[in-house]
Amino acid sequence: MILALCLAAVWSGVASAAEVPISGQGHAYNPAWSADGQWLAFELNRFEGGGVDLFAVKIQNGNAVGSPTQLVVPGGSSQFSAGGSFVANPTWLPTGQLIFEGSASGGTNRLFFWKPGGSSPGQLLTLQQVAGDLSWPAVAGDGKRVAFVSDATGQGDIYVWNQATNTVQLAVGSPYSEGAPKWSTDGGTLAYSRQNQGGEDLFSWTSGNPVPRVGGNGDQSRPAWSGAAVVFFSNERGDDKWDLAVSDSVGQKRTLAKEVRLPLRSAPALSTDRSWVAYGFSDPKLATKIRITKVDGSKSVDIETNLNAAAEPALVTAGGRTYLAFTALPLKGSDWRQLHVVDVTDKLQ
Repeated sequence: MILALCLAAVWSGVASAAEVPISGQGHAYNPAWSADGQWLAFELNRFEGGGVDLFAVKIQNGNAVGSPTQLVVPGGSSQFSAGGSFVANPTWLPTGQLIFEGSASGGTNRLFFWKPGGSSPGQLLTLQQVAGDLSWPAVAGDGKRVAFVSDATGQGDIYVWNQATNTVQLAVGSPYSEGAPKWSTDGGTLAYSRQNQGGEDLFSWTSGNPVPRVGGNGDQSRPAWSGAAVVFFSNERGDDKWDLAVSDSVGQKRTLAKEVRLPLRSAPALSTDRSWVAYGFSDPKLATKIRITKVDGSKSVDIETNLNAAAEPALVTAGGRTYLAFTALPLKGSDWRQLHVVDVTDKLQ
């Protein structure tokens, strides 16, 4: 049963956002903050030839320091050359290393790691440890385990890499395709999506057999944990009608926001303390805003960007300040989505 929440009055204010300088032509997507808020990784995508690049830029007081660094996987090259690499889905370890998926043109998709200021990216796992195309890396809160998906069996199965022992174990294998795993706050449970009869349902796994979390018509996809609740995207109302939903317990679902703009790859954008979630809108009348809502539905804040198609948000709190990264199109001029950062600390009081 979907429970629609009555939100409190929405605060709205204009935000002055700093633009991250990006060289080359491409759309910025999927920003991901390091835990200390000092680095921001993001994708650059031209939607031509399948190429996607990954960059990381240092952030200080909400502003980019220097030019972004491109992360090139072994054997890869920029999408702006003939290489056409795919390098995407960044996620940060608490220690400051970045884990992501990538492949050279036409190659197998594997997981890689990179440390700011270090050498070129290296491969996280060998083919001997786990075969197949690897995707959807998810880091546990303690940084000691990484969940991911492998298609080695022909379906998407979820594996867990233990950093201390450098071993890989199968966590969830089934005749169905699993995807988008995310660790709970305490690191004890995985939430993930499973394809089922043409749609996706959400499941959870601690050990042993998976447990159904929430289903419905269409897709229930890309879960993220807020305490014991799971925040996710649902298109139960129709293929092109994406809503932001919350499952507070097994079998229960409520709608937090309707007609949201679905991010290209990322899960719902939760704040560091997991109490807020940020999102953009598919409604053209609201396309210049990023809304930040309490997961319990008690409060919402609109950030007016004065830009178009604002979306792909990411939140981080560091040094007593909360920063929102997002991508958007200019109201006039360039056809490329640019990356922006704004301090929203005062808006969330």
